[in-house]
Amino acid sequence: MQYRVIFTEDIRYCFYGRVMMKVIAVVQNKGGVGKTTVTRVLAEYFSRQGQRVLVLDLDAQCNLSRRFLTMEYDAADPDGVLPPLHPEFDISDDQSGWSGRSSSADIYFSGDVYPYPTQLDSLLALPGHGPRLREIELVRSDEVRDAVHNRLHLFLSLVDVQRSFDLVFIDTAPAKGPLTISAVRAATHLIIPTTLEPQPIEGLYGMLQLWRREQNSREADRPLQIAAIQPNLFRKGVALHEGLLDSLRDDQALASMLSPVILRQRIAFAESDHPGAQPKSLFDLSPKDPAHKEVLAFCEHIHERLIR
Repeated sequence: MQYRVIFTEDIRYCFYGRVMMKVIAVVQNKGGVGKTTVTRVLAEYFSRQGQRVLVLDLDAQCNLSRRFLTMEYDAADPDGVLPPLHPEFDISDDQSGWSGRSSSADIYFSGDVYPYPTQLDSLLALPGHGPRLREIELVRSDEVRDAVHNRLHLFLSLVDVQRSFDLVFIDTAPAKGPLTISAVRAATHLIIPTTLEPQPIEGLYGMLQLWRREQNSREADRPLQIAAIQPNLFRKGVALHEGLLDSLRDDQALASMLSPVILRQRIAFAESDHPGAQPKSLFDLSPKDPAHKEVLAFCEHIHERLIR
């Protein structure tokens, strides 16, 4: 199968190749651990560094999509979050056969992909489409499931995609469903955020099991690396948080993967997600602001891990 990858008015046909760019999937079994925030700040950071970045939302809740685009809603479906009309869509062109909306689900259905521009020049977004992503997650046939697992890797292996981007960041749903497995299979690196509570720590170990299975099935020249196990929403002075952090640090199997940067529970992180936030980015806060310094240290750590 060939895919059409459409970034402008021109249609460019491409053939499968080996992924040269970095593909970073942010994964966790449990929700509420900050996957979307981690994905967003990394995408912004690398874009501001001059890297060509694609953010890809595979979560049917479409929280990452809402950070970059004004999403729309299906009045007939209370959970139906939809991408907006693409700015290059010409509604008067009724011969195009295109609805004017594109999403990450198109990779799994039609293969026609139109990434959206964002407020950052070198950052494009491929938003989620709630109903269609949920449809993919519900596949039951082994044959269809296997096709889903491999589809994103095949798409990101296209020569045109590799030539267009340096980095791809993928936000995933809080589950080990078909789309998360697809993201892991496509990735060159994983980031596993975790809050310091029992259930997210259990989710962390579940994702490490998935990583080991994927790693064991890969060719030696395409390893899947852990860029970071990232402690998040840490509260100093809370015995549970400090005890679980110490346990992770003492675990010899995790020591080399555990991020030395601890992201604390800060109101600035939550405020930056609000549509009316001023400034809109954590990187536009004062350089002396603790949230700015913390998130910058985290991004610099990931940068170092990616270039090893």
